[in-house]
Amino acid sequence: MNTNDIIKVNPIAETNVPPTILARHAARTCYSADVPEMDKTIDDKNTSFVRKSLFDTGHHTTLEHNYFTFNIEGIPVSSVVFGLHLTAPFYNTDQRSGRFSKMYDDPDMNAIKKTLETYYPYVSSHNINRATGWIEQGLNIYAKNKARATELAANAIHHERPKANDEYIAKQAPKLAQEQLRMFISMIAPTALDWTADLVTIAALYRTAWTPFMCDTMDKIANTIKAKYPDISYMFEQNSHDNIGFWYPNMPNEYMGVKIKPEFKLIDYKYDDKTFGEDKSRDMVDTLHFRPESMNNSVNYVHTQIHIDAGATMGQDQRHRTIKRSEPVFTGYFYLPPLLNMAGLKDSADKFMREYYSMVADPNMSRSMLMSIAPYGAMVQYEKLSDLNALMHEQGKRTCWCAQEAIYHISCDLRRDLAQYIGEKAKLMKYLTPPCLSRGKCAEGARYCGRDIANKINYFRQRQI
Repeated sequence: MNTNDIIKVNPIAETNVPPTILARHAARTCYSADVPEMDKTIDDKNTSFVRKSLFDTGHHTTLEHNYFTFNIEGIPVSSVVFGLHLTAPFYNTDQRSGRFSKMYDDPDMNAIKKTLETYYPYVSSHNINRATGWIEQGLNIYAKNKARATELAANAIHHERPKANDEYIAKQAPKLAQEQLRMFISMIAPTALDWTADLVTIAALYRTAWTPFMCDTMDKIANTIKAKYPDISYMFEQNSHDNIGFWYPNMPNEYMGVKIKPEFKLIDYKYDDKTFGEDKSRDMVDTLHFRPESMNNSVNYVHTQIHIDAGATMGQDQRHRTIKRSEPVFTGYFYLPPLLNMAGLKDSADKFMREYYSMVADPNMSRSMLMSIAPYGAMVQYEKLSDLNALMHEQGKRTCWCAQEAIYHISCDLRRDLAQYIGEKAKLMKYLTPPCLSRGKCAEGARYCGRDIANKINYFRQRQI
């Protein structure tokens, strides 16, 4: 399988001390009265020590000092949302925005077909063609309705954001239209990201990669590291590539219908207003997890369940890695955002998703491939467990109008439902707001959304865009 012309992995930065030297220094620091000297060379004794005394015995904190940064180009969005970003919180990433995807406006169907054939060689040509044809249907819906959605977005900006000028509207309307229309785009769409992780995280993901795209990506990352540091090749001896099948979320066998708004449920919470640690600094740097007076917030929590679109909102939600999430499941529903509903695209969505779930119901189709090609708008459900520091950080950003429409509404639902139990006057509530409300001015600078921030009446209202 030649994948080099599909997913490209390029190392762009790393810790400037070789892994074995740095790990040995860390270990010796723990058991030395004086700061040890950094080893100048690697010899057989040093290498053996790191493997036998540190790696094989599980003393892996000594190996977490080494970080590597890779640019990953060509990996499908689905293997980021349901792959690299799904479980592990031990990474940093900056991902290409969907609006810069070449697939939306200039799709290469031959390349898409080649990608599926390369990573799913056991799927028949008939089913590859069926999947590719379905992907093209979604791209055609996107192209056919782009102008109309852009017009609707411009009208919505005029109505919802009275401070927005003509230049802002001309720039933002196509972006907001694309943001909602991508519900019809398959998540096989390639993306790119700068991805930074420590050595142990890389070794763990190499062992657990659960999609063929992740396996390929982690192979390339491991091979890059082994080529430069052959003395630690043993860290990449075990992998899950030969496991029977790949992981994918649970999928119902039938299409359930369209939903025109995301769904939220407050399951449980623990909150004590007396011990709540306020963030009086209101610093743009997130200091909540670093302040002793905020420690009590870490043992209080909010437990929720959300039902959202997989590609856009779930992908945004994963940016907050200090929040715990359960395994997502497909629900059989399709999310139709406000502009698409106004454009009368429900029938198109029904037809589109019935075909997708007919493939899901076909026992000869690969569920892993179907996860990889799922549309952005396929809805998933999962639970979230947020300590209060993580919650404040998340909600201070997701109640802002610069957040996309669906995740904003989920955040408003959380705020509203929690207030019914702890009261609007609870100390926590003033932190579950965007900076323009809590500080009286926009924190987004040139990205100011154009809303009337002087009007505090019905501040958390419905939005079309």
